[in-house]
Order: sequence, then C-alpha cells, then structure tokens
Amino acid sequence: MSVIDGLLESEAAQWIVGQIDNLPNRAKFRAFNSLRSLQWASRIYDAGMPIPACFCALHATEEAVASFVSCAKVSGYSAAKQINIHDHRAKSVVSLMAQKVSEMMAEFKLAVAVDKKTDTLALRFMIEGVAHYRNASASVFHFRDEQENFLTDFYEELVGTFENIDALRNAVERGQIARNEIFYASSNGYPSGFVYPEASLKRECQISIGLIWAALDVDANKSKLIPLIQQSIQTTNLVIAQFQK
Repeated sequence: MSVIDGLLESEAAQWIVGQIDNLPNRAKFRAFNSLRSLQWASRIYDAGMPIPACFCALHATEEAVASFVSCAKVSGYSAAKQINIHDHRAKSVVSLMAQKVSEMMAEFKLAVAVDKKTDTLALRFMIEGVAHYRNASASVFHFRDEQENFLTDFYEELVGTFENIDALRNAVERGQIARNEIFYASSNGYPSGFVYPEASLKRECQISIGLIWAALDVDANKSKLIPLIQQSIQTTNLVIAQFQK
C-alpha cells in the first residue's frame, strides 16, 4: 500500500471525498479528477514506477488548485478572478502558498476528526498548552497586525519563510516545471525522477486534499467571506505580480 492509500483511507479524507459532489460543477469535476489522479499515482507507484506516479501526483495538485480557485471565483472572492487556472506558474504559487500556510499552522498542533453526531469535521488546536475545539474551517485562523486588525494579505510572512524573494521565485519555478522535468530529456541527459518519491507523493496528496477541503469550506460559507481565504488569494496575486515585474 502506498503512502497515498494510507492518507486517503483516513476518516477525515474519506469525509472530504464524500462531500465533493456538493461543489459547483466547475470545482466539482476538477476535485474528482484530482482524486482520480491521486488514485492513479498510488497504483502506478505500487506497480514499481515512481516517476509516472509522481507525475500523476503533481497533476492531482494542479487539479485541486483549479478546484479551489474555481470555487472561490463563484463564491464571491473577486480577487480570485485574477488567478488564471490555466497558468502553470499561477497554480504553482497557489500550491506553494497552501503548503506554507500548513507549515505556519503546525505550531498549533492541529488535529482533524469526523464528528459523527453532526457529520462534520472537527478541529483541535493548541494554544499555550490548552486544547481548543471548533468546527473545522479556515475561518478559525487569520493574520492580524499589531493592533489586531485583519491584514489584507500575508505576503511578508510568506517571503519570510524563504531567504528572500528570489528563493521564493526559485521554489515557484521548480514547481512550475516539475511535471515536465519528470518526463522530458534534455541535451544533458534524461530525468531520473525524485530522490525520495514517497515524500513527493505524500506532499502532493496532503496539498490536494487540503485544497479540496478549502473549496468545500468556501462553498459552505458563501454567505460570509473567510478572512484567511481572502488573505491567501491576495497573497497569491501579489506573488504573481512580483514575478511579472
């Protein structure tokens, strides 16, 4: 059994998968395709072919990005309309942003489980050693300034996770061309794939499921925009604009 199977078989992941059909069509079909690509990646890896397995996993992430952005566009997040889901660089920015947000939240020791009484996801997080429980939603977290006002973005915080903007640009560009580098040879040789394919499969599966969950969260809260989602989309636009200078 591949690492993807282990992740997809968790109760939380199964709940997320079971909710995909409730998404608007432009997000739903991309989410289902993301899931299908993860399943392909798992089977191909188990068959002893890690390179095409990683290719499918990367494709799953791109489709999950497209699902999230598409859902945001039809749910009132006007800034999402600036993100071109056919642009590989833009999709790479979104997936990297999702990964970094997850890393930032790690200090809260997040845990997610299915509340079977309400058929919803429940979230546990720790603050100064005290456990807090909420319905799982991105609305639980957001970025504020020193005066406790909502920030419009977390661009500076994102760049701060790298040495500088050039390091951020390099990370995005690596993600942008990763799919091609897996398969295509060059004048210098042919690709050997990832050194640690299991780590790649795990990362792409976690990002994909996380973005599909974010799409579900956005859709479930159409009546009220979620600050962290707004901040994430604006941060994505700022990074893309920086690259276009």
